[in-house]
Amino acid sequence: QTFVDRYNKAYLHISIDASGSMCGNKWNKAMTSAVAMIKACDMAGNIDVVVSIRTTHHQGNTDVPFIMVVFDSRKDKLIKVKNLFSALDVSGTTPEGLCFEAIQKDLIPGNSNQDSYFVNYSDGQPWYQNKEIRYCGSDAQNHTRKMVSNMKAMGISVLSYFIGGSYESEHDNKSFTNMYGKDAEFINSTNMMQVAKTMNKKFLEK
Repeated sequence: QTFVDRYNKAYLHISIDASGSMCGNKWNKAMTSAVAMIKACDMAGNIDVVVSIRTTHHQGNTDVPFIMVVFDSRKDKLIKVKNLFSALDVSGTTPEGLCFEAIQKDLIPGNSNQDSYFVNYSDGQPWYQNKEIRYCGSDAQNHTRKMVSNMKAMGISVLSYFIGGSYESEHDNKSFTNMYGKDAEFINSTNMMQVAKTMNKKFLEK
């Protein structure tokens, strides 16, 4: 007798908040968790994984929202993680939904033959401003929630993790839940490897 297990092809996009407040243990644990998922996807063979970081970048005389794809398994090798990830660091603020809007055209929709996931690591509320706009408060939260809804409409499962810290407030928790709804989970940096374990289990679901 021959038994064949079949699993859907999967696409995983990991988006990591690279604002200044993520410095230290939060950033190190977030990147370690992402690398664990990159390795697991590479071993599985039928899972494409993309990792992006988001923050703000100084351009001219102002800061602009910035999102950078730092790994794409469809064209990058694991050696890139080893050679370059240690150079990545945090700075700037949290443009959140503005960066989600910029990346949406590059996300892969989910369907009956392909599972699609968007995993978000963040530690604060959306905040960004320049001379023209002020992106914060309920307006920024509502915009981010709209971007998350757009992803879900594409058949993408959105899993969002708030990485708590000493300055975390009830207001932060409420705003995060407002943006991500029932998919919002609250963890501390020491539990972040559990996210990788949870995702690996999901990939083995038929």
